[in-house]
Amino acid sequence: MKIQKFKVLLYLKKGSTDKRGKAPIMGRITLNNSMAQFSCKLSCTPNLWNPRSGRLDGKSREAVEVNAKIDKLLLNINSAYDNLLKRNVAFTAQSIKELMQGSVECQVTLMDMMDRLYADMEKRIGIDRVEGSLVHYKQARTTLGKFVEAKFKTKDVAFGQLTNQFISDYYCSIIYSVVVQWRRLLHSD
Repeated sequence: MKIQKFKVLLYLKKGSTDKRGKAPIMGRITLNNSMAQFSCKLSCTPNLWNPRSGRLDGKSREAVEVNAKIDKLLLNINSAYDNLLKRNVAFTAQSIKELMQGSVECQVTLMDMMDRLYADMEKRIGIDRVEGSLVHYKQARTTLGKFVEAKFKTKDVAFGQLTNQFISDYYCSIIYSVVVQWRRLLHSD
């Protein structure tokens, strides 16, 4: 994925002050042509806010505490961005926001679903499944796990990140491994 523009902007929502006179700090992630807005879950006294630096001015206790939380938030955003970049798949500003907020971790993931299906199949052995199908299923799970690790550089992937290309690539990798096994069998004689 070619990244032309990645920017994080923090701003004060001055029109929404609370009873203490503090305004919420909001954030906006821009990636190429996509944008995602979020609440930083922080608030501050409006006259301490510096819109140019995206943080509070001064050395007051409030400024030091809020700025430390802003630094941690920006670190989490950049970490999420780097993580998605390493996976070498297309993503948007919304993807960064979800990963930063932990939403992706709450989603059902591919390998987690495979493990659930395996556990369910294990319980059904002798009822409507035979032992041999469990062995084949475990082998398929192992193969898929290795493919996900090679493709995404991670142990698991959210269903939302799967594309038709992923399915096609996985299918081709299976065909390739079968052809390699056949060649080994043919040449072993």
